[in-house]
This record gives sequence, C-alpha cells and structure tokens, in this order.
Amino acid sequence: MSDYLDEFLDKDALIASTPPPARPNWVSDSNSSGAAYEAIQSLYQQKLRYIRQHSKKTDFIKKSTYEISKSEVARVASVKMQAIFHSVNYAGALQKELAEKNDKLLKIKESKLTSRCAGEKGKTKDELIQKVRELKARDKLISKTTTDEVLELTLQRLPLDVKRHLKLV
Repeated sequence: MSDYLDEFLDKDALIASTPPPARPNWVSDSNSSGAAYEAIQSLYQQKLRYIRQHSKKTDFIKKSTYEISKSEVARVASVKMQAIFHSVNYAGALQKELAEKNDKLLKIKESKLTSRCAGEKGKTKDELIQKVRELKARDKLISKTTTDEVLELTLQRLPLDVKRHLKLV
C-alpha cells in the first residue's frame, strides 16, 4: 500500500507534520546521555498515560506507578545507574531533568486526585454522617419557621367575621 502512495509523492516534498523536540545541549549521541535522555522521555510518557487512565487514590499507593526512578532510567538506557547519574559530566543536568519530570508527574497526579475527590465523594463516612445530621436539623428548622410564617399570614388575611367565629378576636 505504501509503495502505491510513494509513486505519487516526492520524497523531497514531504515535510514532517511535527518537528522533533529540541534536545538540550548536554545530550549527545556519542555517549550515554542521549540514551538516558530518551529513556526519561519515554518513561515520562508511560507514567503520564498511567496517571490519565487511573483515578483512584489506591492506584497510586506505589510511587513507582507515577514517579520515574533512576534505576528505571538506567535499565531502559541499558547502562549502570552509577555510571550515568554520578560519574559523568552531564550527571547534574540529567538529575535535574529527572527531577523536573517527576515534579510534573506529581502535580498532574495530585490535580487528578483532587478533581476526582471534589464534592461528596472525597469525604469520609463520619463527615458525611455529620453533614446529613446538620442538613436534617436545618430542614426541620426551616420547615417549622415556614409553617409558623404561613399560619401567621393566614391569620392576618382572614376576614373579621371568620376571626370572630373562630374566637380569635
């Protein structure tokens, strides 16, 4: 199928729809920094996808579900953790990149959980019981005052002959 379409398109005329993201200056393909940087980016996308697909607080009990660890980066990049995070000249920049991604993931996770727990769903059973009791007491008070007000207005609007018959005057 692609061969059929390739007949009609010039390879020079094709323009990438999305430009590749710019890599920082410290990233290079000549050493393990490129692999480590790409590992962080792919793990970030995986963790982001997990956060978007899960909304319960219990889904995030383990930090490994929403946080990128140094050992994960080393495993994906196929290098030793000590080698890329401590003993090379780009280690500080790599750690800073990892910390930034983890901060973003944490903020996204917290905003996801707070938006889900807004309203009654996020309250404990004791809080809900207390709120129901308060609402029942308030409704009883409103009902009583409303009834008293209606009775008062009715008595005020009764004609004088009806009031005499009821012995209210």
